[in-house]
Amino acid sequence: MKVQVISKEFIKPSTPTPPHLRNFKLSLLDQLLPPLYVPIVMFYPAKDGHESNNNDQCSKANILKKSLSETLTRFYPIAGRIRDNILVECNDEGVDYIEAKVDAVMSDFMSLDVIHQLHPSYIVLDDLAKEAQLAVQVTMFDCGGIALSICSSHKIIDGCTSTTFLNSWAATARVALNSEIVHPTFDAAAIFPALPSGVQVVSTLESDDRLQGENVVTKRFLFSASKITALRARIAESRSSNILSKYTSRSEAVSALVWKSFMETSRVKVTREHTFSAAASTKPIVRSIANFVVNLRARLNPPLPHVSFGNIIMDATAESMIIDHGENPLGFVETLDGLISQLRLGVTKIDDEYIRKLQEGDVEFLKSLDEASHPSNGEGDENGERVQICWISSLCRLPFYEIDFGWGKPSWVALNSFSEYKNSVFLMDTKCGTGIEAWVSLEEEDMAILEEDQDLLHYAKTMA
Repeated sequence: MKVQVISKEFIKPSTPTPPHLRNFKLSLLDQLLPPLYVPIVMFYPAKDGHESNNNDQCSKANILKKSLSETLTRFYPIAGRIRDNILVECNDEGVDYIEAKVDAVMSDFMSLDVIHQLHPSYIVLDDLAKEAQLAVQVTMFDCGGIALSICSSHKIIDGCTSTTFLNSWAATARVALNSEIVHPTFDAAAIFPALPSGVQVVSTLESDDRLQGENVVTKRFLFSASKITALRARIAESRSSNILSKYTSRSEAVSALVWKSFMETSRVKVTREHTFSAAASTKPIVRSIANFVVNLRARLNPPLPHVSFGNIIMDATAESMIIDHGENPLGFVETLDGLISQLRLGVTKIDDEYIRKLQEGDVEFLKSLDEASHPSNGEGDENGERVQICWISSLCRLPFYEIDFGWGKPSWVALNSFSEYKNSVFLMDTKCGTGIEAWVSLEEEDMAILEEDQDLLHYAKTMA
């Protein structure tokens, strides 16, 4: 089932970017993000009773190319190149576009062990390709289905920007009414001015090696609507803090449970060290820090629209103890309601004062955020005690399943990564909108422990 590349080209904007728009300034929030590629694959099956038709697939591919070119005119920074972490030179160099085919049916590629073949994986290996802000691969299957892989640079594209771009592209492809075609706004750099050239800030988001580990694997855990309802009810019954007066959301409940499972993994490892080793070679992990993405658009005054372009996000930070140095030397893990209290407390810190300091480019404030969320790269704090760090991103409620290029909405939207990052969690709605898929990446040893966590397995099903 090898994917065969048919063609590779650059797609440029249909209309040249005018001179006064050639230098697109990055915002501070863009500056803090690494140039990592975030891959998303959308699967579009052939219609019922539809047999493989190469002409039909080629027609769809041509529509995708033409409409992509027109969409890039509106989203012109995506066709440019980053310069010195200060601006995008909107030179219309274009985006990578690949067409491929495979002698197999689409369902054969809807699993974790092969889905990476649908990504334009060369983009992370070729230095020239890495300069592009977007890469697209259209893969055509014998069954008549199409998989559309979008690999976007996190340097200028967050989750909201991604869905805004994709839905605008889709509306253009299906020749929708002008009122349905989304036009982005470019507000971020004026609201969060970039730091001057030469000013260095150590950021939790600055380096792309912050999460890399050895033998990292990704697993997909499915939380059905009924299981999420049961999980939320359990949390509601046990809540013991005023901060939990608001009913727990779906993503909060799943985030807390997965975070709890991460901590349980560390506790189990400590227990095994004490059991099998008279003197542990390293200090045990005693704290867990959860960094989770918060969309700032609605938190600004006045709020920014959903279509505002760029990275308008920051990480909120929550913390919990894993190891109790008191009566229980082998540790404990916080209750779910306690973890949700910590998650919400982290969000409350992103207030007007927090945003004002971001807008002012307060370097000391940015360094303090780094120290809180990313102590010594997880190796240890000022006391030499090790710290577990996990990263949580929720794409729930973003309209990926509404992206219709004219041949229906996707049957499945999948996440994956080229270089796996340890202790990371991505949450995505299921197609029905009531369940959640959690894409979890851990080092292999930790994943083996996680997959035995009975509390997690009571609510989630491991998927291929």
